[in-house]
Amino acid sequence: MKKLTVLTLTASILASTGLVPTSSFAASNELPYLNEIKKLQPDVSTEELISDIIEVAKNTGNTKEALAEQIYKELKANHEQGEREATQRNNKDTTNVQYGASGGNVKVGNSNMGDFYYTGSTTAYMNHGHVGMYYSKDLIVESVPDKGVRTIATNKRLVDKGDAVVKSVNTSWQNKNDAAWWAKDRVGKDDYSYNFANNRNTSHYGAKNCSKLIWSAYKLHGGLDLDKDGGAGVYPRDVRDAQKTSLIRNI
Repeated sequence: MKKLTVLTLTASILASTGLVPTSSFAASNELPYLNEIKKLQPDVSTEELISDIIEVAKNTGNTKEALAEQIYKELKANHEQGEREATQRNNKDTTNVQYGASGGNVKVGNSNMGDFYYTGSTTAYMNHGHVGMYYSKDLIVESVPDKGVRTIATNKRLVDKGDAVVKSVNTSWQNKNDAAWWAKDRVGKDDYSYNFANNRNTSHYGAKNCSKLIWSAYKLHGGLDLDKDGGAGVYPRDVRDAQKTSLIRNI
């Protein structure tokens, strides 16, 4: 497959603004796996995806082609894991639950400041799961579509019985306290982002999804990397399965 130069990529982005002929934008499809990535993450624009890949390539020295392949493989593996877990719990009712939506059948329950919960969460095209952090024993801070970073009481936060868990982070009380306070401080400031595929490389401040919120909180306050595989994207199951976490209870 012909390699796509930075110049062509830049032109493809400018094409969307009408600054160059739109035919140039078609060249962006020469980036390997771009169409496959878009199918798995359609809410992220092609322009944003290409721009992110260019920026990360510049900062890391990796090729754009290698980064695109890594992003696709991580998205695909995460989706397949979600499908396997959904099959194992034999619960087809979660198929249309949106990312972070409060749909579910049981209350998440209380826990300690700095702990987090995981629950299955799926749209028609992708199963990512969802995570939220305990700001206090009965208040959750999380990032959800349409609202961004918000708080919600534990007696109003419903999750799916059978796949939901509450976990703690293996760090000091001070780190947990600081991480929870930082996450709470993002309420009303940070919108939601559908960009899971490259969220390790985006800013700690600004639009973010649920896993990015918790990952950033503990990265900034404790230097912890709550990411199971350390890839380009931090997905909710990456946070759930991170080494420095311990199970408190199944829900």
